[in-house]
Amino acid sequence: MTKEKYKIKKIILLYLFISGILLLPFYSLLAQVMQGTTYKISSDSLNFGGDDVSTSTNYSLGDTLGELATGSSTSTNYALNAGFWSTAESTYITISSPSNLALSSIISRGISTEGTISWTVTTNNGAGYTMTVESSTNPALKSSTDYFANYSPTTSNPDYNFSVPATSSAFGFSPEGTDTHSRFKDNGTACNTGSSETSERCWDGFGSSAKTIATRSSTNNPSGTVVSLRLKAAVGTNYTISSGNYSASITATVTTL
Repeated sequence: MTKEKYKIKKIILLYLFISGILLLPFYSLLAQVMQGTTYKISSDSLNFGGDDVSTSTNYSLGDTLGELATGSSTSTNYALNAGFWSTAESTYITISSPSNLALSSIISRGISTEGTISWTVTTNNGAGYTMTVESSTNPALKSSTDYFANYSPTTSNPDYNFSVPATSSAFGFSPEGTDTHSRFKDNGTACNTGSSETSERCWDGFGSSAKTIATRSSTNNPSGTVVSLRLKAAVGTNYTISSGNYSASITATVTTL
């Protein structure tokens, strides 16, 4: 069976009254499955015959008898794979849309503001998925006249604590959730080591390329997994940033493995 990969992208618009964030809606549809405490049937078929696999030296054949209206069909809001073999070979991945998020204003030096956005990622792919985030501009958070510097960790690993220099500004992120990538997990004092996922720890910044924030190696169908991204903007104690509306466009991408 050929493994199919699906990629769903979501663009998020962030606004800052010296820091406010807005997220554009994204809608997804999930198929209903039959399940119990010890089983799950992702697809079923009503027919009167067939064989899962018939083989010879030169061919292999999977067949069913008695199915009607098989094949693929689509509309603006739906995609349907009808028939036992079509459904059995279909791999899907979906991502939900977070509500709009507005961060509080930064009104003086030495102040920070933060908030969290969350997605639910669902896939029936047995190998799991990976999720990345990236910004469309560099630096990510800008106004028409000024910008927040992308958060820059002191080493190649994320910083365990968010720290902004006195003479600078910073805008960064910290992933949270059970599927958080190992780079953002910690041992209580440092990141990219240990197995803990401590809230408000392990900070990184957007840059010129996508960064992986979550991954898993198994299916999570049908309930899905919540992936959260904590966003933080701060101004140093000896730094002045221009008043205005600051915005960033960020793309979150989920891909089956």
